Amino acid sequence: MIKEMRVILFAAAVILAVVSVANAQVVVVDFDDLDYKTTLSGTTYAGLTWEWGNLGYEYNQGYWKVPSDLPASYPYSEPHNVINAWGATLMGISFPETVNVQGAYFAAQGDTSSWTTGVRIHGYLSGAEVEVTNWFNDIDETPSWFAMNLSNVDRIVVESIPLGDGHPSWYGMDDFTYVPEPATILLLGLGGLLLRHRRSRS
Repeated sequence: MIKEMRVILFAAAVILAVVSVANAQVVVVDFDDLDYKTTLSGTTYAGLTWEWGNLGYEYNQGYWKVPSDLPASYPYSEPHNVINAWGATLMGISFPETVNVQGAYFAAQGDTSSWTTGVRIHGYLSGAEVEVTNWFNDIDETPSWFAMNLSNVDRIVVESIPLGDGHPSWYGMDDFTYVPEPATILLLGLGGLLLRHRRSRS
């Protein structure tokens, strides 16, 4: 009888674990708790690794940054977004686990002559590129949702179209949204349940 009850309880726990995967929490990084001019590159803000970019304007290294309080910034959720400082055209973000990246809001940044005309996202898993989105070209003063829909990646790189003659170009990103990959959650959950089940039998 006790053995049967253990089996029933274990089965119920497995079902709950599967249900939790179906209801995996969406993570939205909105940057609104940061101060103006905060540098994100080199930090693990919101549990993510914000990478340094390639060389941008006047050969300065690009980086993720919260812009200053200027009219030339267009966050979706007030008061902040992040930008590719120095107009770097390759900007990366790494995750501590595999995730499904849903998307983000993109907008222009700075003077109209410095706006990028488009961005696309490269998705990586264990160092290998696994997906690339189409170009997203709706870059202006009104933030627009870019549905990236990248599955099972642990790193992304935002590539932006440079201005004429390869000059750097700017954009802003806000409400970066992703979901921890369901298989990761399920494996972690079932691993813990199996360990408990074995301990209860010993």
